[in-house]
Amino acid sequence: MSLQQKLNQKNKIVKVSEDISIAILDERYNKLLRRAEINIYVDHIKTGTPSRKELRKFVASIYRVDESNIIVKSVESEYGRGSSRALVYIYEDPKYVKLLEPQYILKRNGL
Repeated sequence: MSLQQKLNQKNKIVKVSEDISIAILDERYNKLLRRAEINIYVDHIKTGTPSRKELRKFVASIYRVDESNIIVKSVESEYGRGSSRALVYIYEDPKYVKLLEPQYILKRNGL
């Protein structure tokens, strides 16, 4: 199943654990860069902001892709609330990750 066919999750809310739920706000497929660009809203009232590694794991389980194809570009927590917004890229192939992403982004994501 191709990545483009897996992108029918928009407006879906997924309960990842007892304290964390993820709402998929927007998802687009970029044909030129061969990646899916996904905006998510993470509700984590009882816990701290999830790490990039945890977000990669959550998104990999939702879309059924390998974690090495996922990059968490940004995570922005809302002040005084237990919620965050994140921009996540899912690439078709790990070679595109290394080709297109800057070195500091790869380092932040542990790649």
